[in-house]
Amino acid sequence: MIFKHFRIYKNICFCRHSSSLSTIFALATGPQLRSGVAIIRVSGSLATQSLLKLTRETKLENFKPKQLYLKKIYHHKTNDLIDQCMTVWFKEPKSFTGEDVVEFHIHGSKAVAGAIFSTLSSFPNYRLAEPGEFSKRAYLNGRLDLTEAEGLIDLINAQTEQQRKQSLYQMQGSLKELYERWRLDLVKSLAHAEAYIDFHEDQHIENDILSDVINTVKTAYNAMSIHLQDHRRGEILRDGCRIAILGAPNAGKSSLLNILTQKPTAIVSPIAGTTRDVIESTIDLGGYPIVICDTAGLRITDDPIENEGVLRAVDRANTCDLLIIVVDISMLSLHDNLNEQIDKHLSDLFTIKSSSFNSLTKLILLNKIDLTNENIRLKFQQLNDNIIPISCTLGVNIEEFLSKLTKSIAEKCTEPSFTTPYLTNERHRIYLTRTVDDLLMFLTFINNNQDLVLAVEYLRLAIRSLGTVTGVVHTEELLDVIFRDFCIGK
Repeated sequence: MIFKHFRIYKNICFCRHSSSLSTIFALATGPQLRSGVAIIRVSGSLATQSLLKLTRETKLENFKPKQLYLKKIYHHKTNDLIDQCMTVWFKEPKSFTGEDVVEFHIHGSKAVAGAIFSTLSSFPNYRLAEPGEFSKRAYLNGRLDLTEAEGLIDLINAQTEQQRKQSLYQMQGSLKELYERWRLDLVKSLAHAEAYIDFHEDQHIENDILSDVINTVKTAYNAMSIHLQDHRRGEILRDGCRIAILGAPNAGKSSLLNILTQKPTAIVSPIAGTTRDVIESTIDLGGYPIVICDTAGLRITDDPIENEGVLRAVDRANTCDLLIIVVDISMLSLHDNLNEQIDKHLSDLFTIKSSSFNSLTKLILLNKIDLTNENIRLKFQQLNDNIIPISCTLGVNIEEFLSKLTKSIAEKCTEPSFTTPYLTNERHRIYLTRTVDDLLMFLTFINNNQDLVLAVEYLRLAIRSLGTVTGVVHTEELLDVIFRDFCIGK
């Protein structure tokens, strides 16, 4: 009920000022030089004015909402014909923004768009939309909550299939439904707790009421704690799984990067120490986004530039989600146990800068197997599962490596799901962590038989933090941060 009242209040406050808001317009399709069709979107209380003036129609009744009409578009002052296009009107509140929205589906040249922009900008109280302003108005009119708006921009920015799925589920309300269910449970608990404080002595309210409150808060606390323990799966999928390629000089790291990117991204040379900086590239592997980094070979060196490259390699590896370690097979004593030799090689490699990457997932590539004989290759059967013998030169076992790499990345991200959504944004994590902390304080006060009134204040703070995630509670500064990254026209 509180949520409903807040929404109504927010919409009333917004509508009171809607007459003073400018009607906005923008190109809703990409700002490409040429295309078959481009869409100009207009939103606001005066949006239908553009529909009538540009088409020379006199009655809005000539246009049915959500129906396309083929119309000639004229400049309303010069009467010059601008274009012949499809027009459509979305009547408020059943539009994307919740306002009257008009779209002109024009031929996609800069000249046509420019002529219509010139016409629209001459209308009183019309202006070009700011980035994200259409979505911001949709939020303010209750058409989107903040998590859905963030899902929308993630969908616009999605570059891989798995990113598309995750952002689409979020835009459809997967996180909103989860967080709002928790929030409403806590709001109900808060109301019951306050009623117990105010009336339990006079009105003989049963003690079971307080027990129900405690159980509900415990359930929410446990569920949110588990939700936060997600190993950043949603964020990794949204931003890309960061992978560093490490190894000694001339192990084949740059060759591997070129195989993954399928182009000569890095210079390959027999001269050790060619790569001195971090070379970063983004690729799509099995529908998962990967930000892969080639790094300088790890070794002790007197060359200050190469030494800086080694430092950067270690620093980058420490911020990655997964490591690919390339080992030159000629560096091993192949007469001994290969697994033990590889472990020692890695230990020596990482000791160079006193670094430890034990907590990170690692795939180890035993490169240059094309230079070995058949007797050595028989020993490959003894290798651990995360060690893959390959040849970057001949492409041997590259498919096996890509299969295992994709599997490792999928485990980092998991398959997107509407019913089991993951956090996708650091903003969510911050406010959910505050919520969990405040719920813990509430339960601690209750368990220690401390002041119930003070305990309830922590419950109130928890509700506020949780509401901030979806936008039930917001500040203008928060909205500016969220919507400023949208493109113009959305």
